[in-house]
Amino acid sequence: MSRREIGQINVFEKLKEKQMKQHEAAKILNLSTRQIRRKLKSYRLSGEISLVNKSRGKPSNHRFADEFWTEIITLVKDKYADFGPTFASEKLQENHHILVNHESLRLKMINESLWTFKKRKAQARQMRERKECYGELVQLDGSVHAWFENKASKCTLIAFIDDATSRIVYLEFTTGETTENLMRTTRTYLETHGKPAAFYMDRGGVYKVNLNNPNDDKLTQYGRALEELDIAPIYARSPQAKGRVERLFGTLQDRLVKELRLKGISSIEEANKYLNEQYIALHNARFAEEPQSKTNLHQSIEGYDLNSIFCIKEERKINHDYTTAYKTRWLQLLPKQPTILYPKETVEVWQHLDGTITIHQGKSTLNFKEIAQRPQKLIIVKRKEKENPQIPWTPKANHPWKKFVIVHQKRDISKLLKADITILR
Repeated sequence: MSRREIGQINVFEKLKEKQMKQHEAAKILNLSTRQIRRKLKSYRLSGEISLVNKSRGKPSNHRFADEFWTEIITLVKDKYADFGPTFASEKLQENHHILVNHESLRLKMINESLWTFKKRKAQARQMRERKECYGELVQLDGSVHAWFENKASKCTLIAFIDDATSRIVYLEFTTGETTENLMRTTRTYLETHGKPAAFYMDRGGVYKVNLNNPNDDKLTQYGRALEELDIAPIYARSPQAKGRVERLFGTLQDRLVKELRLKGISSIEEANKYLNEQYIALHNARFAEEPQSKTNLHQSIEGYDLNSIFCIKEERKINHDYTTAYKTRWLQLLPKQPTILYPKETVEVWQHLDGTITIHQGKSTLNFKEIAQRPQKLIIVKRKEKENPQIPWTPKANHPWKKFVIVHQKRDISKLLKADITILR
């Protein structure tokens, strides 16, 4: 007997002994008086056993036929053998128009050894509340995985997910989690949705300088770009801290991999097209939530020169021949410049996302050309010393220059005049 059924024994004993009214028992058991009369009649005849549900342990009258389940299990084995019960039930409805409860399918898959019961370990962690507004905090990360299984080599999926709604705001497959790829994907995100208030990232070397940076005043190229955009960077100290994007990758490594398999997609270009045209909208429709506030904190990027922000900026010195080196390339500054330049001055070389290079000093863009090879070193020719060097001239002791005497104004000039000495004032 269940706990609820055991609790009914005392009530029906009082009804049997006429110590309680039927309408009072109906209020206690949350039943109608008609149900109380029917159950009381059975209780007087059979006792406590009558309170047990008669259908317990028996198959449901609304169950599917065994032939139906045989057909479903055969279909799952053929096409969805490595799918989870929930995802498999969705695909059965989407692709085969078969509506089946995911929990019923899970039990059948466990019986057929298609699914293993996973016991989760309880962990004591303090939960962080979601942000209230859309665009208040966006979690950013990259995941290296065999997204195309054995059809292609591993690649990286860069994801932007909103903390308040769990909406995927942008996804893109790239060759790696490099500075250039992060800048390119971030620029596309900003041009599509606007500028969020903050990015939540890990402490990888692309995002943060971790060595010899006790005051956190050194910035990576990506950190410098966020500073110029006035986007606050927040660095997580554990994977659990940015659990929103970590759980997203757990879902994508299961569902997205299988979706790409079903669609026959095996290249980065086709996968990115599928993400933008179909998958992101389908994922958000299923997993996204409504924010606590309807305010959108994304701001316009109007007024920001994204070409000058999303680029690699490095300082270089001007050589004596007005050249500078950048990644095995030699750049020759031209004579005509918008500002005055001197050797040994510092200039800034910008490498843009399209591969072009520009040189800047302050607000001036310098004129230059790329030369094929390193220029030869300047040969400095020293002057030859003369065989008979000229002896420096020395005035004689009686030379007039040596008779000049400078006298202080307060001295007695009359005495000096008698000595026939020239006075210089």
